[in-house]
Amino acid sequence: MKTIGIVGGVAWPSSIIYYQTINELIAKRMGGSGRHCAKLVMAQTDFDEVERRQVEGRWDLVGELIAEEANKLKAAGADFYIVACNTVHTAADVFEGRVDLPFIHIVDPAAEQARASGFKTVGLLGSRYTMTGTYFVDRLKDRYGLKVLVAEGEHEANVHNALYEELTKGVFRPETRVKFKVALESLASRGAEVIILGCTEFGMLIKAEDSPVPLIDTTIAHAEAAVEKALQSD
Repeated sequence: MKTIGIVGGVAWPSSIIYYQTINELIAKRMGGSGRHCAKLVMAQTDFDEVERRQVEGRWDLVGELIAEEANKLKAAGADFYIVACNTVHTAADVFEGRVDLPFIHIVDPAAEQARASGFKTVGLLGSRYTMTGTYFVDRLKDRYGLKVLVAEGEHEANVHNALYEELTKGVFRPETRVKFKVALESLASRGAEVIILGCTEFGMLIKAEDSPVPLIDTTIAHAEAAVEKALQSD
């Protein structure tokens, strides 16, 4: 089994989901005693510092912060690494170039699931950085040939504000869930055949029954891809 490296803390609630999901999947895949768990190391950065750099538009500095943690993972024996956050992948070109370790980009597992299921048009729900930026949308279009719809207007604002004021702090309110359900319904009404939850905290707030179309949670898809790579023979 290969050792998984995780850059977490961006933010901490979803890092817990990554840890739990990866270990549950390893136990299921390896069978036997049921006591198997993943070989992994985690390095956590300070999300407040990351977010300040994001607000300033200093994605170069965000990339440096992530690269610093990823290099700690390499020193600790990780065979490859993942970053437990969608938004900071905006700086992937920076940190990928500064870390000599294989990397699983968070967009790819979700995009592969959408395409394997035959979907052509995907809805994307994420932070404002994710929905208005290029790292996620362009990758879906250019690498996977998918049409992408993103939340707009009040839905974009509601989702982004809830993420940074509530979800990243571990706060999950029923009234916020209602706003997310309306945003999901809007994407579906505009033609989304499937909706990608492009933020690692969203799956803790909304579930499949909240959406009129199927959901792909990037957190789960990313964790599954990490387990697959960890269990691959060289």
